[in-house]
Amino acid sequence: MLSIGWVDFSKSDRDIALSILRLLSEQGAVDELGIGTIRDSFSDLLFPGTSTIQTRAKYLFLLPYICMGLERKPKLTPRNFLDMLYAEEIKLIRPLVERSGRGSGVIGEDAGERLQRKPSSVYWNALRTYGIFTEKVTLSNYAEIVCNQRKASEQQTASGKRTHRNEDDTIDDTDTGMSDVSFWRVPEFEQNWRDEVTMNLTESEASFLCKHITTMPQTKDSLFALILREKRKDFPEYETFNDINALLPIMPPDMQRLYTLARDFSRFVYGAQLRFNVIYSGGENAAANDLWDEYSNEMPQVNLNEVFACVRRPRENVMRFLKRFEAVRSDEDKLDELIIRREQELKGKSRAKLTQPGRWDEMQNEVNMRRLNFRLDIAKAIVRDIFEGVGHHA
Repeated sequence: MLSIGWVDFSKSDRDIALSILRLLSEQGAVDELGIGTIRDSFSDLLFPGTSTIQTRAKYLFLLPYICMGLERKPKLTPRNFLDMLYAEEIKLIRPLVERSGRGSGVIGEDAGERLQRKPSSVYWNALRTYGIFTEKVTLSNYAEIVCNQRKASEQQTASGKRTHRNEDDTIDDTDTGMSDVSFWRVPEFEQNWRDEVTMNLTESEASFLCKHITTMPQTKDSLFALILREKRKDFPEYETFNDINALLPIMPPDMQRLYTLARDFSRFVYGAQLRFNVIYSGGENAAANDLWDEYSNEMPQVNLNEVFACVRRPRENVMRFLKRFEAVRSDEDKLDELIIRREQELKGKSRAKLTQPGRWDEMQNEVNMRRLNFRLDIAKAIVRDIFEGVGHHA
């Protein structure tokens, strides 16, 4: 069994470490029953640009700093460019861990050079969503564009052609055409930024990120932006999605409707998660049994038609399952039959957990007993980084 520990320097350090541990323990909420598309749609609306495998906001600046340096290198192919980017990401792991400590959100602190999913892939959508990367292209397409531009400018230089840039007729990066397209919007930074790099945002980075999330067209009307705009320093202390109820008085009507729909859907679908665990354990999971009894007494409600409209109508089989779940929740025999059939529909009988009797006794594990929180932990980590960077925390 993996053991993880950290030195408890401060409440902030402890909160960051606990958030990351919670993320590591979250097993792709409710995907055993194929509800992930609805979960992700709500998450994107509430906290755009986030993903469940992000850790800290600092990567939103480390990646541009690396890429902007690589853009200046001559004679690179797209493959070379990406290989060098990945190598630079790996090289940052050790100094980040040394200066920020283990459990501080450094991606790859255990895997090291064996890291498969690099920060560049984890944060690429966020970089585009927040307008830090200015083009709507993939990482590989970006590498191809950069290299093609560089190749064209090098050929132009080799042919003796000059641009109109400098009166003294010298040629530098601004004369090669590489500045014709600005891929990045970042605050000014030192070229030797690696020398003292940590996982904490500088004041200029934090202010910059806050401004972008609160003003970009695709994010400015989100709950994420509202929290930053209102300087809700209490938000990083929220423990559950329900705690966001405290923000209802300051939410505009459309945001209230979105949040309450997500909250009510989380409560509603939690019953399917609990019943899955009851079936999986053959009734031996006492915690799942008790929670199911509480749920069945309350029978939380949600307007599924509003949910489907809000998330742009999910697949027919998802809507059909949820409608059927709503209809048979009070009949445990029919409910169990529905959940077993749903898992088999998604995975096939040979891979379905619920068709493998005795497995729970052997493994003594449970399957996602947490309510959907729509990336709350990720949003809290980013908000905390921003507030600490700009000095909103004491």
